[in-house]
Amino acid sequence: MALPIITAEQISFSIDGETVLHDITLSLNKGESLILTGPSGSGKTTLAKIIAGHYPVSSGTITYSSNTLKKIFAHQQHDFRFAFQARSYFGQRFDRNYGDQFPTVYKILSKENNTEEELNKAIALLHLQEKLRQPIIELSNGEGKRVQLALALLSKPDVLILDQPFIGLDAETRVLLHGLLTTLKEQGITIVLISTEEEVPAAADRVVVLEKGSIQNSYSASEFTAQKKEIQKHAPTFTDWRHIQEMTKAAEHTFDVAVKMDHVQVRFGEKIILDDLSWTVKRGEHWALIGHNGSGKSTLLSLITADNPQVYLNDVYLFDKKRGSGESIWEIKQKIGYVSPEMHNQFQRSSSYIESQAMSANDYSLGSFSQDKTTCYEVVCSGFKDQIGSSTRVSDMQQKQVGYWMQALEVEQLKQKAFHKASLGEQRLLLLARALVKNPPVLILDEPCQGLDKKQTHVFTSVLDNICAHIEKTLIYVSHYNSEMPACIDHTLMLEKGKVIQSH
Repeated sequence: MALPIITAEQISFSIDGETVLHDITLSLNKGESLILTGPSGSGKTTLAKIIAGHYPVSSGTITYSSNTLKKIFAHQQHDFRFAFQARSYFGQRFDRNYGDQFPTVYKILSKENNTEEELNKAIALLHLQEKLRQPIIELSNGEGKRVQLALALLSKPDVLILDQPFIGLDAETRVLLHGLLTTLKEQGITIVLISTEEEVPAAADRVVVLEKGSIQNSYSASEFTAQKKEIQKHAPTFTDWRHIQEMTKAAEHTFDVAVKMDHVQVRFGEKIILDDLSWTVKRGEHWALIGHNGSGKSTLLSLITADNPQVYLNDVYLFDKKRGSGESIWEIKQKIGYVSPEMHNQFQRSSSYIESQAMSANDYSLGSFSQDKTTCYEVVCSGFKDQIGSSTRVSDMQQKQVGYWMQALEVEQLKQKAFHKASLGEQRLLLLARALVKNPPVLILDEPCQGLDKKQTHVFTSVLDNICAHIEKTLIYVSHYNSEMPACIDHTLMLEKGKVIQSH
């Protein structure tokens, strides 16, 4: 019988007096594939980081079969923020003139001390052959995830720990990742994978279900598949729609067309990202924007959200006015409620940097993990002024609006909690509340359910459907999962390699 390479016995983990994990006993054998699943905020990522050696235990013991056991943790967020200046990346990712500031995919991958054969093998496994000459600034969210996974493999881990690796991937790339996990298992690599119950790979040996910081159940993969039941749908109920109508009362409409683009072209150097794209979004329409990773969706949205300077080189109209005709960026942003993975990264940046500094200094006191005191309530309030921070002053009415949306999205219990201590799923719901509080006429939601568990996803799409049913909102919605699409969607725009291939 194989001896465990990692053993956790009755471990607990606390930070700032809050117990996040308690009484966890778990072992991991060489070559085993272990899945950690459970509701958002149940402690999955914290447990995975303890297994990786990133966090110390508060009580109990965790032991490794060897001091040289190499454990690689691949974060859910993967914007290379620690290798490059995050603010520079966020501000310049749509600038045509970034020059040689950002390395190519090949340069990043070749930094690892690997043979040419090992490098080519990782490139082939992640289907990165056509991306090698691209600067990282040009990668889509899903393409960046593939580079992150290639880097993890090139590190030659004994234990590979993946935090929600399927998030942000299109259907084709998710199939690729399922196959990759099977290949890694056949190679004898031990895998710990955080995932939803809907994305348990065929390579899984065991599934551990966490809830409220404890192990609720542990199954073999076959047992988990057999017992899995549909979670009872839980939708918020609004007993008085006069209340939500009052809170979301639209300002008098001063536009007929929210977005109009005529023969738009966007390029990075010689690479064309959007090619001869025309699109019109009328007031009150609800659009799904779909396409593979790298098809141009995020670039298209950047022309609307006032983040892309190339908008001035094209015929783009927002709210019946041509961009560049005098309306400021902040006047445009005031009319748009926006959520995206990149925005989420910006809110996480300071706390993630604090954590990385503490880890690199072997500071296991965890004191420096809690320096960012911005509360969840303050993050939602920041939506009124489109700020990233905690300095927004709000009126009594605005305080009521914040409280209402936090209650509607079932995150009101997080008001006084530090934002960086909320789970990733909870953080995403808070950013959704932030997008709603200022009651914008246009909502742009780029993979808004990324990181949400099944219940949270249903709560959010139900709220969105109710809003769109009772209040005139213009909606642009991006997702790679049909199950995450709200029922209110009435139009679809599909992109492929920067071109419109379907619009109806």
